[in-house]
Amino acid sequence: MRGHVWLLATLIPLLEKFIPLKWLLRLLTPPSRFKPYAGTSPEEISRLVAHRLCEPRNMRRRACLRQGLTLFHFLKLAGWPAVLRIGVFSPGLDNRRMHAHCWVTLNDVPLSPPPEQPVATLLTCGIPDEPVATAGGRSK
Repeated sequence: MRGHVWLLATLIPLLEKFIPLKWLLRLLTPPSRFKPYAGTSPEEISRLVAHRLCEPRNMRRRACLRQGLTLFHFLKLAGWPAVLRIGVFSPGLDNRRMHAHCWVTLNDVPLSPPPEQPVATLLTCGIPDEPVATAGGRSK
């Protein structure tokens, strides 16, 4: 599993450049019956992902997206009902750039750092019986 985490975390920056987020989420959401890491605890998965991404060289400004996508994928591979969330912050001093945050929850408990300030949820993925969600939380 450690090698698999390393490989996926390495590929996400490249995939994210060439594949739209909607497709990337579909790619990273395995079928519910496919659970090669069943029995692995969420804490162990979180630890492996955090260790691999502790000093990111790529996607520094989007480190939360890389961590969220990686963590979400492996929790799903272990059969956990993880939910990936992306939220946007209200405009600050710099109106030219939108600021967002990505985090993963399991039973509404954050497994990756949640936003430090209020956000408007833009996308939710992984709601049970909804393999991929789009803006506003509606599945496609």
